[in-house]
Amino acid sequence: MIRSGARAACALLALATLGVARPPAYGPVPPGAMTALVRRYVTALRSGDYATAFRLLTARERAYFGAAPAFRSVFDADAFALERADLVGARGGERARVYFVHERVAFVDHASDLRRELDLTVPLGVVRERGALSIDDPGKPYRAYATDAQADADGLRVTVKKFDFYPGRVDVVVTFANRGDGFVTLLPYGRSVLRDDRGGVYRPIANRDWTVTDKHLFEGVPLAPSAEYTGSLAFAAPRFGDPRRAWSLTLGPALRAGADAPFALTVAVAPPG
Repeated sequence: MIRSGARAACALLALATLGVARPPAYGPVPPGAMTALVRRYVTALRSGDYATAFRLLTARERAYFGAAPAFRSVFDADAFALERADLVGARGGERARVYFVHERVAFVDHASDLRRELDLTVPLGVVRERGALSIDDPGKPYRAYATDAQADADGLRVTVKKFDFYPGRVDVVVTFANRGDGFVTLLPYGRSVLRDDRGGVYRPIANRDWTVTDKHLFEGVPLAPSAEYTGSLAFAAPRFGDPRRAWSLTLGPALRAGADAPFALTVAVAPPG
């Protein structure tokens, strides 16, 4: 199981919810420059031309990412591919309009490491900035990357799968695999900490906002032998000018059935290449 995000928030399962929910009320797709811009944007995403897609974003969003490679990293972290995109409706006027795009997307499910496909409907905004039209597609991390760093302790293997960087927090996708003979209980909100190679120390965000805090890990996950659990831990952190750094993620406590004391383990994560 994984608490996952969507493309609009670079968290794909949330987008899936949009795709299966009751369709919003919208009108037909009108002709004109706004529609042409949306088509150009989704065409750039389909072809993997993230530099062009980045240039079509609003000034605020371009400043948020900082550069086209950071924008691209959000898609690359999930091996995201937009396989089909059809405009199915719109709402708004000539100053601002929301388009609804029915998409088929492919991505790597970090819980299973398998490639999956999904049909969903996502919103895309078009706004006027200083007389020019721009795309508004917010909600994503400002940078992301996948990794496969691992560590083992007392029959528990932990694999760090992905980092998502948001203003104010770092989300880390982690798989816990019980390779021992008995149950192990995961309680990572107890003493977990994230460190970087520049002296930064970051603590988990442990509240009841389940869009940020992993509810299952917060309450404790009893993991049977040969079972796995993939979840996400959010750590409070400022926005980094350059998040490409080495990380040390200490996770704990974990309690093995019949053991005298809990244990923790540390995963070292090298900077992305």
